[in-house]
Parts: sequence; C-alpha cells; structure tokens
Amino acid sequence: RVRREATRAEGPARDPVTAPIARECSLSGFMKCGPTQFHGTEGAVGLVRWFEKMENTFEISECAEVRKVKFATATLHGRALTWWNSQVATLSHEVANAKSWAEVKQMMTDEFCPTEEVQRLEDKLRHLKLRDMNIAAYTE
Repeated sequence: RVRREATRAEGPARDPVTAPIARECSLSGFMKCGPTQFHGTEGAVGLVRWFEKMENTFEISECAEVRKVKFATATLHGRALTWWNSQVATLSHEVANAKSWAEVKQMMTDEFCPTEEVQRLEDKLRHLKLRDMNIAAYTE
C-alpha cells in the first residue's frame, strides 16, 4: 500500500528529458552564414571590418574555436590567399591550422596593415575638427 501511494505521488512514469545534441558547425554551415571574403587589398580599415564580420559569422554559426582559423582562411582570396598558402607551406597545414584565431589575426594585421597606413589614419583622427559648430551645439 505504501508503495502504491508513493507511485501515485510521483505521477505517471515519464521518459527522461534529453537535451538536444549540439551539432558541430561544418564548413558548409559556416559558409551558409555568408562570411565576407578578404582579398588582402582592402587596407587596415577593410581588415578590421573583415575581422568584425568574421567574428559575427563565428557567433551566428556557433563555430568551435578549433575550427575558426580553418573556416576563416577558407574565405581568403587573391593576395590574402597567396599569403596564407605561403604560411601553410612554411609551417605545415597542421601547425598553421592549429594557431589560435587571435594569433592569425595578429599575423594578418602584421601583413596587411602597413604601418604607414595606420600612421596616416591615426594622424587623421588626431586632426579631426568640428566644422560649422562648437561642441555645445553639436551635443544638443
């Protein structure tokens, strides 16, 4: 009798609830998210924008950290692809693709952001001037 009452209190038997299995992001799934191509001729601003768009695509596609370099470099074309292929030839596929996304971003910054361009952009920023109004009028 005690056993039957305990069973009634627990309610009907239920199947255990299973959490949905997370699928790993595939290259085709990543590409369906529309990652931006990078050619290596876009300059410093273009590279930074590509980084931002790539990170957004990683987020949308739920790309695993270990696949970021491989998937991001699949979007390289032209000069950028030639540069990456030379990295792979020098380091090997395994070593190049094992680099972290942060390391590859730094490598790309070193290669595709000429110091002269960065200096020019910094100078331009330092010399920005407010035209036709003062700060108080601008912030109103």
